[in-house]
Amino acid sequence: MSALPAPAPSLCASCGAAFTCGMAAGDSLCWCFSLPQVLAVPDAASPASCLCPACLAAAIALQGD
Repeated sequence: MSALPAPAPSLCASCGAAFTCGMAAGDSLCWCFSLPQVLAVPDAASPASCLCPACLAAAIALQGD
């Protein structure tokens, strides 16, 4: 039996960088769930996308200012 293929990388809505979303990878939670929420998490029907770790960290830093 072969392993399941890796999920396609997500693309950051801000910078376009590829990153792995934990939910898309089959995890019960994504890495971003442990960080402060600065944006709504898009649902499957939304054309919006998540942010990569670097852009999400920058958005969190800006929110704290």
